[in-house]
Amino acid sequence: MTTQLITVFNGTISNETILLCNARDLHAFLEVGKRFATWITERISEYEFVENQDFLIISQNREKIGRGRPAKDYHLTLDTAKELAMVERNEKGRQIRRYFIECEKKLREETTSTQPPLNVDIIMRVRNGSVTHIEHHKSGSVITTEWAIHLLRKSGWIVMPRDELLNTPLAQLIPENLPQTGTCVR
Repeated sequence: MTTQLITVFNGTISNETILLCNARDLHAFLEVGKRFATWITERISEYEFVENQDFLIISQNREKIGRGRPAKDYHLTLDTAKELAMVERNEKGRQIRRYFIECEKKLREETTSTQPPLNVDIIMRVRNGSVTHIEHHKSGSVITTEWAIHLLRKSGWIVMPRDELLNTPLAQLIPENLPQTGTCVR
């Protein structure tokens, strides 16, 4: 990927993890002639960006600006940042927009290469024999303990209270038709 032009980081908006950037960093990179606070509030109003959808406002208690007001940082989604870069209509805007697109592309590649789809995972487990029983139930249905015990026994598991298991000789637990070598009792 190209050199890091401004910091891009993970954040959460509406319980979804997405890439964000700091609006102050974007403002500085774009070399906008206006004060940051004026620029960002005008752009948010003009392009009707929505808080907690297109950006987050982070209050900075440590740093005060004119008249003792706390400074605000704006964390922008990359879509919002790309739009702001585009409307500046200069080379820096085009450069940062391409950079954001590259960041998103890299994230997609990392995500798809590290997380195989769930269906593929299930198919592989069935193929290699690690799934011995699949039972379908309607969404929201309740499975009783008795039914779970039935399914375990059906799959060859020995199910009994712990105290009873501790007092039962191993010979009684092993079925008679079980081969004597190379078998693991579950």
